[in-house]
Amino acid sequence: MMFNFKDLKDIHLEITNRCQASCPMCSRNIHGGLENPLIKNNDWTINDFKHILPSKVLRQITGFYFCGNFGDPIINNDLIEMCQYSTDTNPDLYIRIHTNGGARNKQWWKDLAKALPPSHNVIFAIDGLADTHSLYRVGTDFNKVLENAKAFISAGGIAEWAFIKFKHNEHQLIACESLAKEHGFARFTYKDSARFVATEQFPVYDSVGKTTRYLEPPTGSNISLITQDVIDNYKDIVDASEIDCYVKQTKEIYIDAYKKIMPCCFLASIPYNYAATNDTTKSIRLEIEQQYVNLINDLGNTNALEISIQDVLDSPAWQSVWNKYWSTEKLITCARTCGVNKLSKPKDQFIEKVNL
Repeated sequence: MMFNFKDLKDIHLEITNRCQASCPMCSRNIHGGLENPLIKNNDWTINDFKHILPSKVLRQITGFYFCGNFGDPIINNDLIEMCQYSTDTNPDLYIRIHTNGGARNKQWWKDLAKALPPSHNVIFAIDGLADTHSLYRVGTDFNKVLENAKAFISAGGIAEWAFIKFKHNEHQLIACESLAKEHGFARFTYKDSARFVATEQFPVYDSVGKTTRYLEPPTGSNISLITQDVIDNYKDIVDASEIDCYVKQTKEIYIDAYKKIMPCCFLASIPYNYAATNDTTKSIRLEIEQQYVNLINDLGNTNALEISIQDVLDSPAWQSVWNKYWSTEKLITCARTCGVNKLSKPKDQFIEKVNL
């Protein structure tokens, strides 16, 4: 059985699927080139937010975090108002925001700091220094991101520097950690990318689909690639998997930019991921898409503008359907994300945290 509404503790929100960056491994675009045509831009309004998260919900949960599958929350024009409303309703909430930090001006960042509750964290994705950062965070400027972060910190904001290691930036890890400490970041974290699937060379495309360069994992990376043998035998691997759902343990849900309630961002992203999937895994991808269709048919309507979070989580469908998809008809996405097998994603993985 899945948990009920009364047990809900945390909510993962995608309040926009728009982003000014073009990170090559993000499914929002095709390897950093053209935008993914399956994604239609959508934003929550402050009225949407208040309708979906009324005071009853905000006073029950311990916190929520803004982190989109495809968008950056700071692109939503109502983000500060959403934070202020939440803080006013329940000042004990914990709010976390994941961002590339490359948009808005310094005054906006100071205003955001003042709107957040005492318990908060804004995670800035900064993958290197001025000469390497934008090789992955395409469309962002290192100096602007750093100035925005400094403005946020100067107004009382608690910030974290999050660094993804690649071959092109691994030599700057120590320098970035030192810079984070110098500028008042509370924490510095780093990890290997878990998005190398079947090859250690990830092509980066231009706007017409031409390969311009390759991303590569850092030296000594423990990333486990999906081999052809695994692809050929994935059904047996999934069937043998023991699925231990992470969000069932943490009592959290995900609500996407279209206001659809799902257990997690991994399941919610399935209809939009084709552009980021390597052709060698096409057979797996096609079955994942069909499994998603079956799941949605079983769940019914989960649009949070049309049906409340409580009514979704307490519905017979939500309570019962997961037993099937974690046992007799196992979802590949669940087996890959919350199972232990040769398809498993490295758990985001190898995260190292330094309190500064």
